[in-house]
Amino acid sequence: MLERSDFLERDGILDDEGDLPENTTAFTERLGERTYLVRVPEDGHVPELHECAPIRRVAGQLYLENTTSGGEAPRAD
Repeated sequence: MLERSDFLERDGILDDEGDLPENTTAFTERLGERTYLVRVPEDGHVPELHECAPIRRVAGQLYLENTTSGGEAPRAD
């Protein structure tokens, strides 16, 4: 069971009981240990990772940190 989230309620993803409404699908992807990405289709489209603004922002931050410091990019396990 997922912890109830104000964000999911605010976005209209959960119903009044804190559950996914009938006929709603949520795609969960494991990004790492204890880290998951949940995507809910909109108009039948599940956004790819590179289409998700928060993922793009984090990827850009990591890229900038590693190109300015001369370090290698971190591995995604």
